[in-house]
Amino acid sequence: MGFFSFLLFIVLVCWIVTLQGKVDSLSSTLKYVCKKLNDLEKLTANGYVSPKVEPKLNEFVEDNKVEEASEKTVASPVPSTSEVKQVNTPKPIYKEVKKDDFDIQKALLGNVFNKIGALAIIIAMVILIKLVSPFIVFTPVMKLFAGIILGFGFLAGGFYLHKKDNMKNYSEVLLGTGFATLFITTFCGYSVLHIYNSITTLVVGGLLLLTTYLFAEKTKTVSMLVIGLIGGYLTPLTSGVKFEELFSFLIFLNALSLVFTLRNKNYRVVNIINLLLSMLVLLGSYAYQPEKNIVYPIILWGIYVLYDLFRVDKTSLLDNAASAINYAILTTFTLVMFHNVHDTLGVLFIVTGVIYLVFAAYSRFIKTFLYKYYEYFVLINIWLYIAIVLNDVQSVVSWTVVALILSVLSGVFRLDYLMPSVVAFYSTAFVGALLAQSAGEYCLITQYAPVVNPRSLVFLVPVVSMLFSSLILRNWKPVSSNWLRFLGVSLGYLYVLGEINSYLLKFGENNDFADFNKFMLFVIVGFIYALNTKKISVVTKSLLFNVASYIIFALTSLFLICGSYWYPEAYLPILNLRFAAYVLAIVACLMYSKWDKTDIYKYFAVFFGFFLAHSESAGIPKLYGEGWQYLISLSWVLYSGLVTIAGIVKNCKYLINSGIVIIVLTIARIFIYDLAKVDALYKLVAFLALGIILMLVSYIYTVNKNKK
Repeated sequence: MGFFSFLLFIVLVCWIVTLQGKVDSLSSTLKYVCKKLNDLEKLTANGYVSPKVEPKLNEFVEDNKVEEASEKTVASPVPSTSEVKQVNTPKPIYKEVKKDDFDIQKALLGNVFNKIGALAIIIAMVILIKLVSPFIVFTPVMKLFAGIILGFGFLAGGFYLHKKDNMKNYSEVLLGTGFATLFITTFCGYSVLHIYNSITTLVVGGLLLLTTYLFAEKTKTVSMLVIGLIGGYLTPLTSGVKFEELFSFLIFLNALSLVFTLRNKNYRVVNIINLLLSMLVLLGSYAYQPEKNIVYPIILWGIYVLYDLFRVDKTSLLDNAASAINYAILTTFTLVMFHNVHDTLGVLFIVTGVIYLVFAAYSRFIKTFLYKYYEYFVLINIWLYIAIVLNDVQSVVSWTVVALILSVLSGVFRLDYLMPSVVAFYSTAFVGALLAQSAGEYCLITQYAPVVNPRSLVFLVPVVSMLFSSLILRNWKPVSSNWLRFLGVSLGYLYVLGEINSYLLKFGENNDFADFNKFMLFVIVGFIYALNTKKISVVTKSLLFNVASYIIFALTSLFLICGSYWYPEAYLPILNLRFAAYVLAIVACLMYSKWDKTDIYKYFAVFFGFFLAHSESAGIPKLYGEGWQYLISLSWVLYSGLVTIAGIVKNCKYLINSGIVIIVLTIARIFIYDLAKVDALYKLVAFLALGIILMLVSYIYTVNKNKK
């Protein structure tokens, strides 16, 4: 338990320094304000009135209004120098304090060090009793009596100094140290000195806790309560009490804290700290002995659930945070302890979910908004149950059904707080569908028979549900509606890809040509997907679909260009799926240009045509031998000429510019590559074609220019 005790010690140090620092700052501010008010009362009682500053003549002179300014100065004469000197301005009786000044010595020596010292004394008490006991001849009763005297000595000193205003901060530390010392003495009297039994220890410890809270309420101090609780947490861990006794005391400590905060709302943060510290003790204890009884953690969780029912202020952020932390601790503990026993996990999730559902119904009945938190907890339990207990196919369908129900409820009754859950469940179903396995194979890429397979259930159920929910939320929550529509459309296209893959693997030939066709079919589906998302963005003005369409178009175009040099066996020029993919890419560019009202995509369309001409002409030498190599340059020449001529005739700027770029590339290829690599006959064909095209382009350009 050494590591967890050290971790607990660090947390407590941070807690005491941070929390007390805030309280001391507030206290100092209030004292400063009160001092200012007292000084003002003293000045008023002495007849002092701050001198009135009369306006000067030049403050009233504007443009030519000297006469008006003179009248004003007559009405309010400026006092003479002698009159001003007769006014005796008293010196301020206090020194102005700058907000930016920070005395590090005062902060450390007067505030932080005494608390750390108190904490060190608390720990030293345990060490002292354990180490000194074998060497000093004192009876156990004498040792216990010495500890009690020391504790009451700290309390007496603290009460004496608490009467002095300038020593209250220090006195609170002494009071807390006194209570912590009594805690240590009480527990060591049982575990080290063996004077009384565990029942007596818990009773006395409980009375000490109760007394600590009562004095904290009376003195309105946090420091004493914090330091006292440090003793309450550290001593059971370091004194060696049994597990059942330790957790019985921790449950009593938390219960007493809850009762105290019901009366003192300003101390609600203590509940959160108690929960977190109890969690450390809980996880540390069960990590060493997992076979321990789980009743104690459940009781600890239950008292915080009951606290929500009794607290009057249902809007407290600290109390609501404590409720969330309480649920998180129970869930974390459940997952850690039973991660290998799915059936037990499922039962625990169901039971706690039903309890929170009952409390949510009660919260609705008494008309408080706590039901939102409880319903969130129920939904998280449902999500965890589906993820852990059910298989992949069942999980995807279950997440989808829950999300559909939530979307209908939120859409019909306008329940805003359910929308994050709708999005979360649908998003989980989307990812779950991609990762779902059936019979040891991924549903997305498995070789099931087309359509009639588990993939259809995993993909089509979420697709239909997402699109239906998107329709319900379209007018009320357009952003969420667009997200669900995007998930549904995307999952639908992924399903199509899975079906294509399944069909080709099941019935197609397993060779390079089949892989080529599958690749090009994926590209074709990608361009259709991009067009669909772009069309939706145009209709709905959705930024999500617009950005997605650009990304999908860019990725699909990259895949197409990368596959341009794939020439499998049985390849046929033009009569292949690559030709269809390039044609669809050109159509997509023209549609994008129309929707965005820009010519940039028209340039892309021209260059897609250029890649098509190149890839198809490059396939002929692959099919019929290297003797047809010149067709590549010839296709470049013809394509560039046709594009340029079409641009000149139609007076289309993007065609002319694109044609000129391609002509330059063609000239570079013929003069650099063909001149060095091909035979004389092929050089003749290439240069002749280039010359004819260039002359023809020049002639047509000249004729059209003269007509203008």
